[in-house]
Amino acid sequence: MPLQSERTTAESELGIIIGKICKDVEEEEALSVISGYTTIIDMTAEDILQKNPRYLTRAKSFDTFFSFGPQLVTADEVEDVLELKVATVINGEIHRDNLVSNMTFQPQQLISFHSKVMTLLPGDIISTGTPGAVVIRDGDVVECRIDGFETLVNPVIDLKNKG
Repeated sequence: MPLQSERTTAESELGIIIGKICKDVEEEEALSVISGYTTIIDMTAEDILQKNPRYLTRAKSFDTFFSFGPQLVTADEVEDVLELKVATVINGEIHRDNLVSNMTFQPQQLISFHSKVMTLLPGDIISTGTPGAVVIRDGDVVECRIDGFETLVNPVIDLKNKG
Protein backbone atom coordinates (compact mmCIF):
# COMPACT_ATOMS: atom_id res chain seq x y z
CA MET A 1 0.00 0.00 0.00
CA PRO A 2 1.45 3.36 -0.99
CA LEU A 3 2.46 6.18 1.31
CA GLN A 4 -0.18 8.42 -0.32
CA SER A 5 -3.21 6.26 0.54
CA GLU A 6 -5.09 5.65 3.77
CA ARG A 7 -7.79 3.46 2.18
CA THR A 8 -6.76 0.90 -0.42
CA THR A 9 -8.91 -1.91 -1.78
CA ALA A 10 -8.13 -5.14 -3.60
CA GLU A 11 -10.40 -7.12 -5.88
CA SER A 12 -10.17 -10.39 -7.75
CA GLU A 13 -10.83 -10.52 -11.47
CA LEU A 14 -10.63 -12.94 -14.35
CA GLY A 15 -8.01 -11.82 -16.86
CA ILE A 16 -8.50 -12.43 -20.59
CA ILE A 17 -5.21 -12.85 -22.44
CA ILE A 18 -5.33 -11.91 -26.11
CA GLY A 19 -3.72 -14.41 -28.49
CA LYS A 20 -3.51 -12.58 -31.81
CA ILE A 21 -3.45 -9.10 -33.28
CA CYS A 22 -7.02 -7.95 -33.70
CA LYS A 23 -9.04 -4.80 -34.36
CA ASP A 24 -12.80 -4.17 -34.59
CA VAL A 25 -13.74 -7.63 -33.32
CA GLU A 26 -17.46 -8.41 -33.25
CA GLU A 27 -18.82 -10.06 -30.10
CA GLU A 28 -19.62 -13.25 -32.02
CA GLU A 29 -15.93 -13.63 -32.97
CA ALA A 30 -14.41 -12.46 -29.67
CA LEU A 31 -13.70 -15.86 -28.13
CA SER A 32 -11.56 -16.77 -31.15
CA VAL A 33 -8.93 -14.13 -30.29
CA ILE A 34 -8.36 -15.38 -26.74
CA SER A 35 -5.13 -17.21 -25.94
CA GLY A 36 -6.14 -17.94 -22.37
CA TYR A 37 -7.16 -16.69 -18.97
CA THR A 38 -5.46 -15.83 -15.69
CA THR A 39 -6.15 -14.66 -12.15
CA ILE A 40 -5.82 -10.95 -11.35
CA ILE A 41 -5.69 -8.87 -8.19
CA ASP A 42 -6.52 -5.26 -9.00
CA MET A 43 -5.99 -2.59 -6.35
CA THR A 44 -7.31 0.96 -5.97
CA ALA A 45 -6.32 3.82 -3.67
CA GLU A 46 -9.97 4.64 -2.95
CA ASP A 47 -9.27 7.79 -0.97
CA ILE A 48 -7.33 9.29 -3.89
CA LEU A 49 -10.10 8.38 -6.32
CA GLN A 50 -12.76 9.95 -4.08
CA LYS A 51 -10.94 13.31 -4.20
CA ASN A 52 -11.54 13.51 -7.94
CA PRO A 53 -12.76 10.91 -10.47
CA ARG A 54 -10.11 12.23 -12.87
CA TYR A 55 -7.52 10.67 -10.57
CA LEU A 56 -8.51 7.13 -11.67
CA THR A 57 -5.17 6.54 -13.37
CA ARG A 58 -3.26 7.69 -10.29
CA ALA A 59 -5.49 5.69 -7.93
CA LYS A 60 -4.90 2.45 -9.86
CA SER A 61 -1.29 2.79 -11.03
CA PHE A 62 0.95 2.46 -7.98
CA ASP A 63 3.64 -0.21 -8.14
CA THR A 64 2.18 -3.67 -7.37
CA PHE A 65 -1.44 -2.52 -7.89
CA PHE A 66 -2.00 -4.96 -10.75
CA SER A 67 -0.79 -8.51 -10.36
CA PHE A 68 -1.65 -11.56 -12.38
CA GLY A 69 -0.77 -15.23 -12.66
CA PRO A 70 0.77 -17.48 -11.53
CA GLN A 71 -0.74 -19.45 -14.39
CA LEU A 72 -2.13 -19.03 -17.89
CA VAL A 73 -5.05 -21.37 -18.47
CA THR A 74 -5.44 -21.84 -22.22
CA ALA A 75 -8.81 -21.10 -23.79
CA ASP A 76 -9.32 -24.75 -24.73
CA GLU A 77 -8.95 -25.75 -21.06
CA VAL A 78 -11.99 -23.65 -20.08
CA GLU A 79 -15.24 -25.39 -20.99
CA ASP A 80 -17.49 -22.35 -20.39
CA VAL A 81 -15.90 -19.09 -19.28
CA LEU A 82 -19.29 -17.76 -18.15
CA GLU A 83 -19.55 -20.56 -15.56
CA LEU A 84 -16.24 -19.75 -13.84
CA LYS A 85 -16.61 -18.59 -10.23
CA VAL A 86 -14.33 -15.72 -9.21
CA ALA A 87 -13.71 -15.04 -5.50
CA THR A 88 -12.04 -12.19 -3.64
CA VAL A 89 -10.50 -13.75 -0.52
CA ILE A 90 -9.05 -11.89 2.48
CA ASN A 91 -7.08 -13.72 5.17
CA GLY A 92 -8.46 -17.07 4.05
CA GLU A 93 -12.12 -15.97 4.12
CA ILE A 94 -14.20 -15.42 0.99
CA HIS A 95 -15.22 -11.76 0.92
CA ARG A 96 -17.29 -12.04 -2.27
CA ASP A 97 -17.70 -14.51 -5.09
CA ASN A 98 -19.76 -14.64 -8.24
CA LEU A 99 -19.95 -16.24 -11.67
CA VAL A 100 -18.53 -14.54 -14.75
CA SER A 101 -22.02 -14.84 -16.27
CA ASN A 102 -23.30 -12.37 -13.66
CA MET A 103 -20.79 -9.65 -14.50
CA THR A 104 -22.04 -6.39 -15.99
CA PHE A 105 -19.97 -6.90 -19.14
CA GLN A 106 -19.33 -10.36 -20.58
CA PRO A 107 -15.84 -11.24 -21.90
CA GLN A 108 -17.05 -11.06 -25.52
CA GLN A 109 -18.40 -7.55 -24.95
CA LEU A 110 -15.16 -6.38 -23.36
CA ILE A 111 -13.01 -7.73 -26.19
CA SER A 112 -15.26 -6.19 -28.83
CA PHE A 113 -15.42 -2.83 -27.06
CA HIS A 114 -11.68 -2.51 -26.49
CA SER A 115 -10.79 -3.74 -29.99
CA LYS A 116 -12.92 -0.94 -31.44
CA VAL A 117 -10.86 1.58 -29.45
CA MET A 118 -7.39 0.12 -29.97
CA THR A 119 -5.60 -2.69 -31.72
CA LEU A 120 -5.23 -5.60 -29.31
CA LEU A 121 -1.92 -7.45 -29.36
CA PRO A 122 -0.89 -10.94 -28.26
CA GLY A 123 -0.25 -10.86 -24.52
CA ASP A 124 -2.59 -7.94 -23.81
CA ILE A 125 -4.67 -8.58 -20.70
CA ILE A 126 -8.23 -7.38 -20.22
CA SER A 127 -9.65 -7.38 -16.69
CA THR A 128 -13.25 -8.52 -16.67
CA GLY A 129 -14.63 -7.13 -13.44
CA THR A 130 -14.95 -8.24 -9.85
CA PRO A 131 -17.40 -9.87 -7.49
CA GLY A 132 -16.40 -7.23 -4.92
CA ALA A 133 -13.48 -5.25 -3.54
CA VAL A 134 -12.24 -5.45 0.04
CA VAL A 135 -10.37 -2.85 2.11
CA ILE A 136 -6.88 -4.14 2.86
CA ARG A 137 -4.49 -3.45 5.72
CA ASP A 138 -0.88 -4.16 6.56
CA GLY A 139 -0.39 -7.87 7.21
CA ASP A 140 -3.47 -9.04 5.29
CA VAL A 141 -3.25 -11.73 2.63
CA VAL A 142 -5.42 -11.23 -0.47
CA GLU A 143 -6.20 -14.05 -2.89
CA CYS A 144 -7.87 -14.39 -6.25
CA ARG A 145 -9.54 -17.77 -6.53
CA ILE A 146 -11.08 -18.95 -9.77
CA ASP A 147 -12.44 -22.46 -10.21
CA GLY A 148 -9.83 -24.67 -11.89
CA PHE A 149 -7.03 -22.07 -11.67
CA GLU A 150 -4.00 -21.91 -9.42
CA THR A 151 -4.69 -19.29 -6.72
CA LEU A 152 -2.96 -15.90 -6.89
CA VAL A 153 -1.85 -14.94 -3.36
CA ASN A 154 -0.54 -11.50 -2.38
CA PRO A 155 0.62 -10.44 1.08
CA VAL A 156 -0.18 -6.81 1.94
CA ILE A 157 2.55 -4.46 3.14
CA ASP A 158 1.69 -0.89 4.05
CA LEU A 159 4.72 1.26 3.18
CA LYS A 160 3.71 3.75 5.89
CA ASN A 161 4.62 1.11 8.48
CA LYS A 162 8.07 0.49 6.99
CA GLY A 163 9.57 3.89 7.69
